[in-house]
Amino acid sequence: MTYPTTPGSKGGGASEDAGKKIAGRAKMLRAAIENLLLTGYRLTADEIAERLRETPFAIRPRCTELVKSGVLVKTKDRRPNASGMAAHLLRHKDRETEVALPAVEPGLKPSKSTTPGVGRIKRAPAVHADQNVLFG
Repeated sequence: MTYPTTPGSKGGGASEDAGKKIAGRAKMLRAAIENLLLTGYRLTADEIAERLRETPFAIRPRCTELVKSGVLVKTKDRRPNASGMAAHLLRHKDRETEVALPAVEPGLKPSKSTTPGVGRIKRAPAVHADQNVLFG
């Protein structure tokens, strides 16, 4: 496989080595990005990184790969990113109707999913009885 289905490099060497090292993680990140945008959201690469709790440096190249492979589409709309530069909003190729992004309250972590069929991760039982009292 070659770019854009795998991380690429322009000149080989260290960039090529890094691309090989991140190939598995890159596949997982591309899938996460695609699933997020399948909801109909319009987001910049940096906003996607924030939603996925990843760094923009991990997400921006994956977004470029997905645009080049035709999975994501750059819209004409732009929004400022963290650096203040205007960045294109991205959408999934199969989602032409925009869905409003739910508001996120600052400082709060996401609560358990309300999506049907998606359950919470089951926690392993505590090793000591007093851990159950402290940590539930």
